[in-house]
Amino acid sequence: MTETNMIALRSLHWPYDRASLLALDTSFTTDHAFRLERTEYSVKLLEVTAEPPIHKSYSLAADVDLFLNHDWVQIAEHNHEVVGVAAMTIEAWNQRAVLRHLYVTSAARGIGVGRALVAAAIGIARERQARCIWVETQTINYGAVQFYRKMDFAWCGFDTSLYDSSDDEVALFFSRELR
Repeated sequence: MTETNMIALRSLHWPYDRASLLALDTSFTTDHAFRLERTEYSVKLLEVTAEPPIHKSYSLAADVDLFLNHDWVQIAEHNHEVVGVAAMTIEAWNQRAVLRHLYVTSAARGIGVGRALVAAAIGIARERQARCIWVETQTINYGAVQFYRKMDFAWCGFDTSLYDSSDDEVALFFSRELR
């Protein structure tokens, strides 16, 4: 177990952690988002004001039982409560670590939980000789985009067809070189 500013990181204890993961508040509300501006040969990511504010919650119900399939899963605790989780797979064919899940309960955001989880993921990815770590988020998840930028991830792509939702929600991909 690793302690960072009273944040404890530990391995997943299955099935003990299942209920705590399902209880995580994974929602966010934002009055800012990003929009893709496309021209014939280029794309820009523009910050825009969201009116009305965007509210979204990510359900872990469909994914929680799949956490055991990941190469690495860490649980974050603060004051003896589960406040976050990160799950990563290592793709051997291209030596890329893929951070599949990163959730921090809304009450624990801003105290270093996400930073601790990503730092631990980067450490494991380096140990396993990954060349980079890759993440996906959405244009509407302004806080996540800002977080990944602060963690030295660079925007490397998008997918307008990943989600079955409005044009306002586009998948954004970020990568951080590890070598």
